[in-house]
Amino acid sequence: MEKKKYEVTVKTAEGSCNTSLFKKMASKGDITATKIQEVVGKVVKITGYALCHIVTDEKEFDMGYYATDDGILSTGSEVFADSVLDYIGEVDLFKIVSIKTKKGTTYKVSPILVDEESGEVIE
Repeated sequence: MEKKKYEVTVKTAEGSCNTSLFKKMASKGDITATKIQEVVGKVVKITGYALCHIVTDEKEFDMGYYATDDGILSTGSEVFADSVLDYIGEVDLFKIVSIKTKKGTTYKVSPILVDEESGEVIE
């Protein structure tokens, strides 16, 4: 039986995804992640991310993995990656949103503002 090709290159990793265990799991295809489409509208705390390049027998693509307080999320959306990179470290909570583009629907995060004195979410 011929082994299928599955190669992962972690291009960048930060926070809770910047560990040898996460990188080992990614290289073996052992990341169990929820697709971003399934959590649109949910507010999550993002604790880390890893942007990966994946090559299989059938295709080659980029995938982002985002560690949250509710498990790992995955998406290939560059818009999502850009929005996380823009705000991570400045805010802890993000709302997952979908947006319409010329190419269809994509996803991004919207930062949730929290009052520094009271700790309450600003709506």
